[in-house]
Amino acid sequence: MNSELIRHGVAAMLGGGFGSLARFAFGAWMVHHHPDAKMPWATLGVNLAGCLIIGLVYGWVADRWFMGIHLRYFLVTGFLGGFTTFSAFSIETDLLFRRGESLLAWVYILISVGGGLVLAWAGERISVALST
Repeated sequence: MNSELIRHGVAAMLGGGFGSLARFAFGAWMVHHHPDAKMPWATLGVNLAGCLIIGLVYGWVADRWFMGIHLRYFLVTGFLGGFTTFSAFSIETDLLFRRGESLLAWVYILISVGGGLVLAWAGERISVALST
């Protein structure tokens, strides 16, 4: 394995650690402040925030030669990979359906997917607009 590939992996690993810690902190805060919520707000919040952030990052780095590949692995693969969670979204949706909360499950799906797409697009557009 070459040293460049190892550096990419280390950057992703470090970013993933920080992202996972941020996700844990946000989830703990949400559960502490909203212990009886039916909607999985913590997962929804981190996933939507992650969509906005990835749009901002990709819009910002499009023409930035100084943003190296290591920083992209750290931020996108690592931090956002650790911060956001499709697996939690999937199981929480399944649990909503199994609890008979079908309407809430569909709202969660629509907000997560539709909102995520809109926020990723908006982040990219904002970033491009700010850099011109």
